[in-house]
Amino acid sequence: MATTSAQAALPLDGLRVLDFSHAAAGPFATMFLADLGAEVVKVEKPGRGDGARYMGEPMLGPIESDYYLALNRNKKSVLIDLSTEDGRELATGLARTCDIVVQNFRPGVLDRHRLGYEDLRKVREGLVYCSISAFGPTGPWRDRPANDIIMQSVSGLMGITGEVGGGPVRIGAPISDYATGLFALAGILAALHRRDALPEGQHVEIAMLDASMAMMANYIPSVATLGKTIPRLGRGHAQIVPYQAFLCADGQYVMVGAFTNGFWRRLCDAVGRPEWKDDPRFTSNADRLAHRDILMSTLEEIFRGRTRAEWLAALEEADVPNSPVLELHDAIASEQAVHNGIVRRIEGAELDVIKLPVESDRWRPGPATVPPVMGEHTDEVLGKLLGLDRERIDALVDAGVVARTAATTAATTAARVEAAE
Repeated sequence: MATTSAQAALPLDGLRVLDFSHAAAGPFATMFLADLGAEVVKVEKPGRGDGARYMGEPMLGPIESDYYLALNRNKKSVLIDLSTEDGRELATGLARTCDIVVQNFRPGVLDRHRLGYEDLRKVREGLVYCSISAFGPTGPWRDRPANDIIMQSVSGLMGITGEVGGGPVRIGAPISDYATGLFALAGILAALHRRDALPEGQHVEIAMLDASMAMMANYIPSVATLGKTIPRLGRGHAQIVPYQAFLCADGQYVMVGAFTNGFWRRLCDAVGRPEWKDDPRFTSNADRLAHRDILMSTLEEIFRGRTRAEWLAALEEADVPNSPVLELHDAIASEQAVHNGIVRRIEGAELDVIKLPVESDRWRPGPATVPPVMGEHTDEVLGKLLGLDRERIDALVDAGVVARTAATTAATTAARVEAAE
């Protein structure tokens, strides 16, 4: 997709985000804000930084892990100790220059540092302040520590996932974190749309528990209203039949998604059972659900009779939704994934990341910048946004209020020694 220079401006150009978030949910949201053109200033704790830096495998440095690198492109890192009075004042000053604040501390933490919504909306008209928490700002669980795996377990996501007759299974991707991040992104963008009408500011709040349960919206009516339970069905689906993966003769799996009666009738022809189209046990999806066991056992036997390649060809010819079940390393190398450019290389680093999965005929994100080294932009941010000179920043570093990267600190120390001589 080509864009002209007049089309090149990104939709969030000119907006600035003060990002107090860490780990996954918040950084996932702010990464996409950055992709859409916002300037994101990531505030990290001196000496430690974002805990995600230590998750997964080190890549670009000992504390630049694959997990951290995946979620923090296009950001600037500044190290500020928010527990100090000077650090709080610096953060407040930065908030004065920002349009959006994002944080995912436990409820009340930033309030105690006088960096909560009620504090910062007084210094920035029209501020959009987004708070992400585990269980919400009130209630019996508000102060509990939690993360993605806790959310998957307590929300019911793990409870509906797993093999028939087996125990609950964690979903492979951090779906609770990412769902929360996407709801945060939606809330922030909605608040920006209403910003001019609400100069007093807006507080957007997202609980990971709420976001996780929202991922099961299709099951809630029958569970909450009818009192039903959702069984673990492995590769199958609790509400649609046939809608699952089948093992083929070569030990590979093919996924079949016959989610309409039209596709079901085509599948009957593809598997050599045209008589099923008129069988009263299988006429509608409700009928097929009622007779799941006999239908699935027969289909499983049929699919074991041919290789995956043979089934893919037959199902494609019959126009039945189907696909191979791919491992991730195969999926990112598929011809469609390559065509879509889903994986992108960050210039200036041996690093491949997922792209922003949004495109417009009027704009598209440009080349991404390398996720920042801890404290890489401390001098730049404090100098440009707060007007602090080098002497003042040096004093804050000496006091432990802010910190720089090791390389910047070494260069500053050398310059001081040279000046003293």
